[in-house]
Amino acid sequence: MVMNMDFDEILSAAEYDFLRDDERLGDNVILLGLGGSLAYGTNNENSDIDIRGCAVNSRREILLGRDFEQVSETATDTVVYSFKKLVQLLANCNPNTIELLGLNPDQYIKVTSIGRELLDNTGLFLSQRAAKSFGGYAARQLHMLLDGSDSSMGIRNRRAIQHNKLGKHSMHLVRLMYMCFDILEKGVVKTCREAEHGLLMDIRNGKYLADGDKPTPEFFELVEGLRKRLEYAAANTSLPPEPDMKKIEDFVISVNARVVCGEVAL
Repeated sequence: MVMNMDFDEILSAAEYDFLRDDERLGDNVILLGLGGSLAYGTNNENSDIDIRGCAVNSRREILLGRDFEQVSETATDTVVYSFKKLVQLLANCNPNTIELLGLNPDQYIKVTSIGRELLDNTGLFLSQRAAKSFGGYAARQLHMLLDGSDSSMGIRNRRAIQHNKLGKHSMHLVRLMYMCFDILEKGVVKTCREAEHGLLMDIRNGKYLADGDKPTPEFFELVEGLRKRLEYAAANTSLPPEPDMKKIEDFVISVNARVVCGEVAL
């Protein structure tokens, strides 16, 4: 599970200077949090620290209609999205970004006033699109796992086995489905999967791999049960088919107007 971490000490290291020195980031950063296994609660002693975040667009970018989209720093596994780009991804219930809105409080590194507004407006971005974005990914992964005769799958599996990551990939398939259940059934984003921690770690550690190189029948039975639940949840969710884009646009206008006018402390 998530370990106690001194974020100030971690970010003070030289490799994170870009968060302070890059003109697109610095004081423009409104939200920073953990990503990857530390965010999901599936980390082990070898897990890296991944950081995800959001920075508002500058006054110049807003007025000129420009967008830096994202800053990626591979050395530190850090990705910071522009506010404009993040909102677009969130509106589609993109799994890699929607998880930033559902961290536990102690998994956030920085939350400014606008960052808090973004978190408080999580519901704006939740819609039936989640069934396609989350479920679609899981369905593709399951199809590849089931189709052992597919040559491309064979290559992917061999690479995963070589890097001891097949269990990790299988775990993420299941994790995403549980995240999608919370969105469709409860209208909430829950990134850290405490309730399923034991199951997810069993999958990651190879309990559901036969001879270490292929998923067991029990794993496919588990996933099939989850698939049926996802199908039912998608058909019976109370979420709207599409997000209310006018409300999202009103939120974006509110934030951008304050940035342009210098009326808010980031």
